[in-house]
Amino acid sequence: MNNRKTASGIQLFFTIMAIALTAIWVCTLTIYTLSIPWLQWSSGLLALFVLYYFAAGGFYYIELTKPDDHFEIKFYNIFPFSREFKMYRIPITAFIKYETQGLKLFKRKLILYQMSSSQMAKYPPIMISALSDKDENDMKIFFKKLK
Repeated sequence: MNNRKTASGIQLFFTIMAIALTAIWVCTLTIYTLSIPWLQWSSGLLALFVLYYFAAGGFYYIELTKPDDHFEIKFYNIFPFSREFKMYRIPITAFIKYETQGLKLFKRKLILYQMSSSQMAKYPPIMISALSDKDENDMKIFFKKLK
């Protein structure tokens, strides 16, 4: 299971929005006929808001695989356009449960739990804001098949 298509669409959308708003802002500063004060400050503020939302929103590309008696979850942050990934490798026998928290479109988290030496361990959250409804359903099916 992965959300490559959804994550790349979100990345493209935010990139186009940031470039377009920045271009409008620069045009309002340099072209005399477009130097309308409300357009200058609103386009600048919208460009900053879009960049903040993209950077802090928790948009990750996630890949779930099950090679043998464990499962791996790799996750990449799609801002700033990098391919550095982190990975959790969890034995299926030790996996207890998962839960999702947060808003659908901003800082949604996946939290995984594992049993280790008679205590429940909680992994650091993985941001899953870039999952579509279909991707989230595929993730639920993946975790149901593990049990």
